[in-house]
Amino acid sequence: MDFKIARDEDAYKIYDFCKEMIRTDARMSFTDGTSLSVIENWLLDEAVTLYIAVEDDMVAAMFRAKRGSGNKSHSAYIACAVHPTFRRRELASKLTLFGLEDQKRKGVVIARTYIYSWNKPSIKTIEKCGFELAGRVSMHEYEKTLNAYIDDLIYHKVL
Repeated sequence: MDFKIARDEDAYKIYDFCKEMIRTDARMSFTDGTSLSVIENWLLDEAVTLYIAVEDDMVAAMFRAKRGSGNKSHSAYIACAVHPTFRRRELASKLTLFGLEDQKRKGVVIARTYIYSWNKPSIKTIEKCGFELAGRVSMHEYEKTLNAYIDDLIYHKVL
């Protein structure tokens, strides 16, 4: 498994990864990767760095860091997901730590993420990476499948 910063030539592989996130109804931001042009825009955006874990020319996991601008340039908002085929290998935590180390080298001081309160695997992963619960957005949205309101948990880590 190779971990690297994504480049333009990785766009098709990343798009395939995002299509799988959409197909499996992943409840996270990579489902916004609905076209190759969206992926290309992510790769062109100087505030965004995509980190990918690649095996057999396939994106197994992706971590995105979006750096703040102006007086928020010390921070990054992060997201990570693992392709269903590659789960239970600790890829999310390994790739997250890989990306955070690079972000720290680039001057990011704090990373933040939001996780739905029902998403126990993501909560476990982010806490394993040293993130702390900083707060919550209570009753963020109504989840029909759970017949309940769910919170959005706010996590942060000082790098």
